[in-house]
Amino acid sequence: MEYNEIFRGISAGLLVTDKDFKVAWANKFEENFYGKTLEEMKDMWVVDCHREENKTFIKSFLEKFKTGELKEFTKIAVGMVITYSSYYENQEFAGIVRTRIKMPKQNLK
Repeated sequence: MEYNEIFRGISAGLLVTDKDFKVAWANKFEENFYGKTLEEMKDMWVVDCHREENKTFIKSFLEKFKTGELKEFTKIAVGMVITYSSYYENQEFAGIVRTRIKMPKQNLK
């Protein structure tokens, strides 16, 4: 089973960074959200995706993952549930995985 192909086309956003918070991988949801291809996003520092007035906060937020103060974080924003999760290689911080799932516009019965 090729997970890259499975996750590439799902209806939730997936974005993976390296330890320096540069984009390592993203799926089609993220490409559509940003209007950029994976190749255009690769190696982009995720802080650069934010408005100037938010960059200091974002840098501080990300640093908490690098130091281990945060391992996961979930919020609701832009009509989506957004989660950030650390991942590790050889017990060392290797980056984060961000997921985004659209909130339903109405409850199903």
